[in-house]
Amino acid sequence: MTVPKPLKIALFVVLAYALIVLMLRYRRDGMDWDQALLLGLLVTPLAFLLSWGRDRLMGKARGAGERARARRRGEAAE
Repeated sequence: MTVPKPLKIALFVVLAYALIVLMLRYRRDGMDWDQALLLGLLVTPLAFLLSWGRDRLMGKARGAGERARARRRGEAAE
């Protein structure tokens, strides 16, 4: 069974939101539900933004490494 991409993204967002809210609510010095739900609305997009930034940075590092290896082998850089 395949899941359409928009549905997959929506499921990831809902799952991340739920996990963040539960972590905020049930940590050692937990907060009230209303505070955890509101803070979860702010933290969820931040978590996805940091994940996107990490993926982008790792992709650039991978490309730079491939170009450096190509230069060491004497191949032309693309």
